[in-house]
Formats: sequence, structure tokens, C-alpha cells
Amino acid sequence: MTKKVIILSGSARPGSVADKVMPLVDAEVASRDSLEAVSIDVNTLNLPFFNAPIAPSAEGYVATDENVKKWAESVASADAVILVTPEYNASMSAIQKNALDWLYAEWVDKSVALVGYGWHSGERAHVNARAILDNVKANVLEPTTTLGFMKDLNPDGTVLNQETVSHQLKETVDALVEAISE
Repeated sequence: MTKKVIILSGSARPGSVADKVMPLVDAEVASRDSLEAVSIDVNTLNLPFFNAPIAPSAEGYVATDENVKKWAESVASADAVILVTPEYNASMSAIQKNALDWLYAEWVDKSVALVGYGWHSGERAHVNARAILDNVKANVLEPTTTLGFMKDLNPDGTVLNQETVSHQLKETVDALVEAISE
């Protein structure tokens, strides 16, 4: 049975590095017969800044915004999610965090893989993302992919070290396949 994997970009910037990293992640997921890749540009979600009257983890929480409802349905219907996360000021991007903040039940026990990039390889963004995902009881997978500028990628997102990039993505997706095949 084919498993659905959402690949969510984390950058709102035009011409972002995510525009070059997302196809690499998509190709690795698509190379697996058991997986169906569904790439989502975080900008296209059109989520309002989080403003719900109660927390998504609270009893009685119901999303009322149509875009939030669609996002919730997408995550709920997926077997796993891969966050392609830029590192901004030692954190994940605000737009991607906002997408996480709108949901709770949909994240519980959801397998989530992290692919980060930046001057610090996205590692500090992963610390931030992991704290949030642990709080919503997601299953954050190891190993993560950490792509450093001037090591693995150029600052424009073009690949410098194809072997390392491919190896990291393969290991991350291998862990995802194992997690959702159980």
C-alpha cells in the first residue's frame, strides 16, 4: 500500500533555497515505490497568523478558517510529513511555525522528518522544530538532514556536494519508510 508523505517548504521568500531543496527531497521520496510525495509550498496554505480563541490542544477546539481546515485535513490524511526548514536567526521560519501552531490532534503520533539548511546547516532550526513537535506529540525521526552553506549547498541552493546531500536525504527517508511501515 502506498503511503502519503507531505513535503512542506518552510520559506516565504521568492527565489528561496527551498525552491532548490524541495525537488531533491521530492525526488528521494518519489524514488520509493511505497511512497507518494505531496509537495506543499507553505505560502500556498494562506494561513492567517495564529489567532484561535483557544489552543488547538484544548478540548472543544474547532478550526473555523477554511484554509486551516484544509491544512488540517492534509496533515490528518498523510502518513508522514517532511519539513524542509530554513534556519532564520537560530530558529525555524515563522511561516512554517505558524503552520505547526494551528494544529494539534493531527500531529499526535505523526511521523515527521526534518530537512534543514542554512549557514549552521539548519541544526538550530531543528532544535526549535523538535521542541514544538515534541510538544504536539509528533514522532520526530532521526537522522535528520542538515545541509550547510558552503559545505553541502551554495547560498543560492545549488548543490556543492551531491554525494553528501544524496546520502543524508536517503538516510532520512529510509528512517521515514521504516517508521511508517511498522
